[in-house]
Amino acid sequence: MTDHPILQVTESPHLVGDSTTREIMKWVLIALMPSTLLSGFLFGWRVYGLFFLALLTAQVCEILWFKLRGQALTWDLSALVTAVLLTMNLPPSAPWYFPVIGSSFAIIVVKECFGGLGYNFLNPALGGRALLVALFFEEMFKISWPNPPFARIAPDAVTQATPLAQMKESGQALTSAELWQAFLGNTGGRIGETSSLLLLLAFVFLVYKKIIQPQVPLIILATVALGAWLFAGDGGLADWRLVLGQVLSGGLLLGAIFMATDYASSPSTSFGQVLYGFGIGVLIVVFRFWGATSEGVSYAILTMNCATPLIDRLFRQRVLGEKATLGKLKIKGWGGTS
Repeated sequence: MTDHPILQVTESPHLVGDSTTREIMKWVLIALMPSTLLSGFLFGWRVYGLFFLALLTAQVCEILWFKLRGQALTWDLSALVTAVLLTMNLPPSAPWYFPVIGSSFAIIVVKECFGGLGYNFLNPALGGRALLVALFFEEMFKISWPNPPFARIAPDAVTQATPLAQMKESGQALTSAELWQAFLGNTGGRIGETSSLLLLLAFVFLVYKKIIQPQVPLIILATVALGAWLFAGDGGLADWRLVLGQVLSGGLLLGAIFMATDYASSPSTSFGQVLYGFGIGVLIVVFRFWGATSEGVSYAILTMNCATPLIDRLFRQRVLGEKATLGKLKIKGWGGTS
């Protein structure tokens, strides 16, 4: 009998691209750099200190985790991306221990305890932010107004309402001048969410480099815009300035572009991504117009992160000849086995 070579079938994916994880994270960091630099110009030098503490904490936590597990550190830059995104979600007045606590939780609990990069079912940066909101609710919702260039934040600038909160409280649209300031970034908000211009440029850059696909952010923005048009008006359809103000204000662009597109915590199929983006947009509309606060982007994304495994299960690509099971899905603990 003639010996034949044994065919070995490995786990998917079987197609290998040119980009490594380190390469992808490098481009994300480059896309975030303009907004990071602008934040210090707007809110003062101390903001750069918050970024430094978050970066240092995230990298040290990852080194210690790999050391304790006896594994070689990959140096894939993902911890640095998490640290930057977490800091961009902090108020400029945040004390030094906020980025330390948030980054530690994001890396150790949300990321590594669930298997590391690619296995986390929640976005780590938003997981860290959610912990900080639970621990320091009032401080996390203190909003600063910019005082450029590189000036210390004035004490009376920390309590003013954001444009998003102003629209919710008054029901009035932002003026053309306020919309322009919100587009450029010279407005009240958190560290990295204010400049719509730089965030949109980052979006174009990441799509051009094929780091992210445009459908999820665009669906989120379109859903929020439609919801604002339908519900932001006083008994009728909203003025276009109200709609544009909802899109440009708050953390919508930052969340839609950088957090909702996280590879590990978003669906893998095209239809799943459409449903995922639409779900995030609907939840943002609900949180903004009927919730306790005027934001809700982070919790909308975290909620749909939790739904991602089910979306992938329902709308996964089927093997040729496999029968569709949609509508007959049985989930363990709910009348059947998975």
